[in-house]
Amino acid sequence: MSTYVFSVYNAEARDALDNNREHPHISMRWATPCRFSVEAESPQAAESCIKEKYPREKGFVTKRIH
Repeated sequence: MSTYVFSVYNAEARDALDNNREHPHISMRWATPCRFSVEAESPQAAESCIKEKYPREKGFVTKRIH
């Protein structure tokens, strides 16, 4: 297994912060990128894991760093 690092933020929280508002359901800490490490057999498996936990449908944006 290899370790893959991802940057994750929430676009809705970021938009709220940019407009000096609070998001009604998401912590504002998600407005700035958070780093997560995922151990997986492949980059695709790691990406699938992180996107399952932080889905795009809920405003999350993920980017693999390493």
